Amino acid sequence: MRNPIAFRAGVSLLAILAGGAAGAQEALPDIDVGAAAPLRAPAPRPLAPAPSTSAPGGTAVSAAPAPALSKTPAMVNVTTAREIAETHEFDVARALERVAPGVLIEDVTGNPFQPQVDFRGFVASPVAGTPIGLAVYQNGIRINEAWGDTVNWDLIPSVAIDRTSIVTGNPLFGLNAIGGAVVLDMKNGFTYHGFEADARGGSFGRRQGAMQLGVEKDGFATYVALEAAGDNGYRKFSGSQIERMYGDLGWRGDSAEIHATMQLAQNRFGVSGPAPLDLVSIDPSSVYTTPQTTKNTLSQFSVNGAFTPAPNWRILADLHYRAFDQVHQDGNTTNFASCGGATLCDQNGDPTVMPDFFGGSVPLAVIDRTWTSSRTVGGTAQIENSEKIFGRPNTATLGVSYDHGWTLFNASEELGVLNPYDLSVAGLGIINTAPSADVSPVKLNAENSYLGVYARDQLELTDQLTATAGVRFNYALINLYDHFSNQLNGDSIYTHVNPMVGATYKITPDLAAYASYSESNRAPTPLELGCANPNQPCLIDNFLVSDPPLQQVVAHTIESGLRGDFKPSSYLPAAAWLPGRVDWSAGVFRTTSFNDILSVPSVVTGQGYFTNAGTTQRQGIETQWRYTDEKLSAYINYTLTDATFRSMVELGSPNNPLVVGLNAFAGIPASSLLVMPGSHMASVPKHRLKAGVDYALTNEWKIGGDLVFVANSYLRGDEINAFGVLPSYATLNLRSSYQVTKNFQVYGLIDNVTNTRPQSFGTFFGTTDIPFLSFANPRTVSIGPPIGFYAGAKVTF
Repeated sequence: MRNPIAFRAGVSLLAILAGGAAGAQEALPDIDVGAAAPLRAPAPRPLAPAPSTSAPGGTAVSAAPAPALSKTPAMVNVTTAREIAETHEFDVARALERVAPGVLIEDVTGNPFQPQVDFRGFVASPVAGTPIGLAVYQNGIRINEAWGDTVNWDLIPSVAIDRTSIVTGNPLFGLNAIGGAVVLDMKNGFTYHGFEADARGGSFGRRQGAMQLGVEKDGFATYVALEAAGDNGYRKFSGSQIERMYGDLGWRGDSAEIHATMQLAQNRFGVSGPAPLDLVSIDPSSVYTTPQTTKNTLSQFSVNGAFTPAPNWRILADLHYRAFDQVHQDGNTTNFASCGGATLCDQNGDPTVMPDFFGGSVPLAVIDRTWTSSRTVGGTAQIENSEKIFGRPNTATLGVSYDHGWTLFNASEELGVLNPYDLSVAGLGIINTAPSADVSPVKLNAENSYLGVYARDQLELTDQLTATAGVRFNYALINLYDHFSNQLNGDSIYTHVNPMVGATYKITPDLAAYASYSESNRAPTPLELGCANPNQPCLIDNFLVSDPPLQQVVAHTIESGLRGDFKPSSYLPAAAWLPGRVDWSAGVFRTTSFNDILSVPSVVTGQGYFTNAGTTQRQGIETQWRYTDEKLSAYINYTLTDATFRSMVELGSPNNPLVVGLNAFAGIPASSLLVMPGSHMASVPKHRLKAGVDYALTNEWKIGGDLVFVANSYLRGDEINAFGVLPSYATLNLRSSYQVTKNFQVYGLIDNVTNTRPQSFGTFFGTTDIPFLSFANPRTVSIGPPIGFYAGAKVTF
């Protein structure tokens, strides 16, 4: 189905604000910080239009009531629609990387529309086979895909997002929330009024456009957003085409509000992936074997409502249906080789059923293809009560959620020839039917049923002390049905009870302390369950094989910190030129994951398996400061994440050049590493620093920018930390806008002003996999885009 998305279309001062000590002049405000449970109450009826959070011309109202900042026993990360709009990012994930503490992008795919989001060392990734540690909710719907819990950020229209909240230490968000939950609240006709059209063009052939419209009349409201983009990519074969839309039809009465929503998307990507360091040092746009393409299609429909049957009571409900389809093809090197007979031999030198047409005269390769078709239907019912207990304010929540997903997965491998000029693979039309399970075609049905029952209570024991407690029971049933054999057939059941307790205390009216403890769990996905045998590896996002059982991941998280609010001019007369307010927070966190699941490579080229990796730990500190007044908005935040293994574990890493010598000493298989407690986990940068500023030079002219600095990330496959870290990098982005008239704005952007080519992800590869190329360095890296220039115009009414 082709989605009906017709609309297409194709700067920075760095400021670091030094904060002062908190005083006692003004009370810490009760700022709405996001949903405390999966379903969120709708926004209240507006008394008067508020300034638009995304552009001049529209209007927006306050968000729905939720736990106040001073009463939330965890670090709070909220990003508004205005902050997203100020970054001028087309995707919400990259907007969060610029402004949200602890969030960064690992450019695993080499395509900006398919980011892998990392928060505190846990990821939400579109790459099948990546262990997912973040749950993502959109209007109360968990959008982690049924097959592998992946998150396809490209499907979400960023202009339609009212705000995002990163919720930590809250098990009510169910499976995968071991590192936290990303909550996306979408706009509707009650919360956004007006019209906006935005068009832009620039480097790498980028052309993009966005439109949003919100109308309210006589208790009914309509909202629709369209986005489209295309470019040629900043690496070879990495062009993209994005088309997506979001619509909301709502009705509001005196005691009820109901919304029907629809979301459609159809996107195509050219994916580059990591390339050998020897190649990218000569040409940063190089790729290592192609084609690598992905096509995503989405149709999602939901009905949700909020009802107030009596004072202090509220009932929230949601029903949804999600249809996700993905087609992926990936050109790869192969272990098949000529061995002097009529058929090719495998990596062990044993004959296969694959014919040998060329007798070793041409380099062989393969094209791996997968087809994933997932459908999910589910719903949530939630009851809230705000009656006082013993005369003290109290909020109680009780809810139940159920999601049932079914997936049809197909995979095949076509024999091909590798082109020596651009490393592209030309297929020969011969499908691999070798008897070994790791390369045979696959046709599999998977069903997963997820049930959650949760409760939460927040009681203000005194005017200063607020206590919070909650619990969620998770039940996961996963069924696999193999169409070609019985190797993958099986049923797996996982259950866990996840508690949480926390408290906040107002030390002074503008200074509060918080602390919490919580547990959460992650059940293995159908993909992981089908690929957990190191003796029968699989192409991680392509093929499944028989498996030993995986244990679920159970995580324990503790958080503690301080947050406050003050006006600089109230303490320092010399700071009278800063009439605004500073909001700040500083905290520590530790998440210990038991039976963590990792994906590791096998000795078979391009293949791997999933394994429980013992106990891991991610701990650190997180600070954020933000200053705002009528003309100036500035922020700085820093996150230190120390991610380590806490138990001895054997992990496969056959392409690590140190593996053979070390294993002779350790007495473990020649393809594995013996990882010791205290070793740093791969692909988790230790330091993340962000700063940004926007300033109105005049009422019409604004300038701004942001900086992201990342350091100390180890290569995937170097869990023994023998090869050092990837180079640290900083990207600086500049922007400027001019309001020509009340309804017309022009703007310009310069991304990556210093032309830094960040290496955000790296791993190892077989240096002899391509016989006609000689590589000295076994490392591959994903390299970020160079400097980019863009210009656009925005019309609002």
